[in-house]
Amino acid sequence: MKLILSRHGNTFERGDKVVWIGRRTDLPLTAQGSAQAQHLGKVLRRSGISLDGLYCGPLRRTRQHAEIIAEGIGGTPPLTADSRLAEIDYGAWEGLSSQEIIAQFGTEELDAWERSSVWPGSPGWSPSEATMAHGVTTFIEHLTRTQGEDSTVLAVTSNGVLRYFMRLTDHILKVKMGELSGKVATGNICIFEARHGNCRVLAWNIAPDPECLSEQLSEAPCVTIGRYHT
Repeated sequence: MKLILSRHGNTFERGDKVVWIGRRTDLPLTAQGSAQAQHLGKVLRRSGISLDGLYCGPLRRTRQHAEIIAEGIGGTPPLTADSRLAEIDYGAWEGLSSQEIIAQFGTEELDAWERSSVWPGSPGWSPSEATMAHGVTTFIEHLTRTQGEDSTVLAVTSNGVLRYFMRLTDHILKVKMGELSGKVATGNICIFEARHGNCRVLAWNIAPDPECLSEQLSEAPCVTIGRYHT
């Protein structure tokens, strides 16, 4: 099974104050965010990829992203919202800019999360880190049980959740990624392969492109890692 993971599109307009938004902040996509979803739908259609499953997190930004993709492809399976794809609740960080977080809590926790995905001690983050990791693992297990060996599935989620998919990768890929820590740009995708109980990453944080997507979904692709720009 091939799993295409997409981070939802933009939720802030140019010039907006950019703040941390988790599962308590249910923002819609901006016009640019919708365009990012439309682009992925076009890429999938041009690549000739047929989806056997379509999933999203329960928040508006992930549902809208998935719905726009489905409309662009046409003939997709029914969209399923799965709570395991819901973003982290960032607790005391929710609604603050990175500069405001540093002013209130210092740089150490923010740097550790950004660089190495170290769960901070600041209050209110939920569910627990163990619950996040378990949810991602059981989501993969669910797909491998319910989808065929040769199926292709698309799931739309958020940046915090994607970090826990990154933890399923092997040590070699983590070294290759260096300090990227699993960060994925809005509208970008990652590609997993789950086969015979094993899971590996074929691509991480790449911009949707028909040729690249077809290559990554071939029988023996090379691992492709995109750069993350803040």
